Amino acid sequence: MKNPEFKVKISDLLMKQATDTIRFEGKFLEEIPQLTSDGISGEITLQSLNHNALLVTIDALQCTLCERCDRCTKEYLRPVSLSGYTAKYVVDPRVDGEDPEEDVLPIDVKNGVIDLQELIYHAIQLQEPFVKYCPDCENASLEEDDLSDL
Repeated sequence: MKNPEFKVKISDLLMKQATDTIRFEGKFLEEIPQLTSDGISGEITLQSLNHNALLVTIDALQCTLCERCDRCTKEYLRPVSLSGYTAKYVVDPRVDGEDPEEDVLPIDVKNGVIDLQELIYHAIQLQEPFVKYCPDCENASLEEDDLSDL
């Protein structure tokens, strides 16, 4: 479900070469139920590239997730902090010539807005570890690695 709190009006930004910064605190995404009550906080820069495209960069994003350890199954809090995640928003994402490796998201031309929800969701998901260890199990794993080096 789309969260209207992450929709940003950008029609004025597309009309001229400009940059704007958005700051937010305590926002939530339904797709990430393990968020703590602090929610997601961060700063995002919007830069117009031309009248059809924006470059959007997460300058800073922080949240804490309540996770379950894959080893001992104990719940623990995992802080997430990231920066430098970038995506391009375009009027028509199907235009040929776009780099297929680049994240390209749509601009809602009818309403003159972009939705930052997908960008934020993917940025957080990319911080997901393959194996989730609580701090105790992480330390034990590191000690086991040190002993195996002997």
